Amino acid sequence: MENDFKKTYLLLLLAAMLWGGQPAVIKGLVKELSPILITFYRYLGISAILLLILFISNGRITFPRGRQIFILGAMGLSGVTLNNIFQFSGLQYSTAINCSLVSSTTPVITAVLAAVFLREKMTVIQWLGITISFLGIFFLVTHGSLETIMTLSFNYGDILFFASQLCWAIYSILGRKIMVELSPIATTAWAGLAATMMTGLYAVWSDLDMMPVISSSGIAGLAYMTIGGGVLAMTWWNQGVKVVGPSTASIFFNVVPIVGMIIGVTFLSEPLGWSEIVAGLGIIFGVYLSTQGYKRFEAKQQFEEIETAVMAPGKSR
Repeated sequence: MENDFKKTYLLLLLAAMLWGGQPAVIKGLVKELSPILITFYRYLGISAILLLILFISNGRITFPRGRQIFILGAMGLSGVTLNNIFQFSGLQYSTAINCSLVSSTTPVITAVLAAVFLREKMTVIQWLGITISFLGIFFLVTHGSLETIMTLSFNYGDILFFASQLCWAIYSILGRKIMVELSPIATTAWAGLAATMMTGLYAVWSDLDMMPVISSSGIAGLAYMTIGGGVLAMTWWNQGVKVVGPSTASIFFNVVPIVGMIIGVTFLSEPLGWSEIVAGLGIIFGVYLSTQGYKRFEAKQQFEEIETAVMAPGKSR
């Protein structure tokens, strides 16, 4: 059992590292393709590859039915279509570093939604972490400027990043429910296919050129996002959510801003000012408090369940 959890944590770590490199790739790719087309081609490739894997593994493809279709469609809309469009659009207005920093709020957002919809209880430490993390976000989008705070002149790209993480938290919670019935690969494949169809219809409705000319570097970037940040990272993520739950899995998003900042500074020569450093430290510290509070509460719950089972009448010791 312990080895299974270690394997799950390793897969979650690798998924977060792959996503940490995505903002830098997207930053260059949005110069050639619109956010809508990036999302469409990426998930067309992801769903096609995963459905092929399912067919080779099982000799057939089992189609979702009933309420599964509704949940998978909601996952595709929130965690894929809206999540990607918000993130890719945000990178047209803000930096890859800011994108990575804002992504570190995902554990906090997921914990709040899990408390509301899955009725998971929150500790005082978790609420303190939430407060500190959101203050870090506020400091980030205002760049520590009193004038900006007074005029409420936020960075449009940073707000889109935050909306993207909210959509991803919804995706993770829905995934926890549906993966009682479907495998992580099937869940990722069908949710991705639903998103591909929705995004494709929107692209046609918007009269976009569905066959644009793209450079070799653009093709390489799209391949990284499809295979690395898509097939591998999303399957590993859903596997982790199935085993340890959305709140615990989201802890590993703390790795995303670290990788993103390193790549942004090293390869994109993006400036790293004192406001980004202070905001980043505040966000990460807040997330750390929140996730530590969650782990302590989970351990306490497990101890109480064991104690109740041992002390219950009729139970052998």
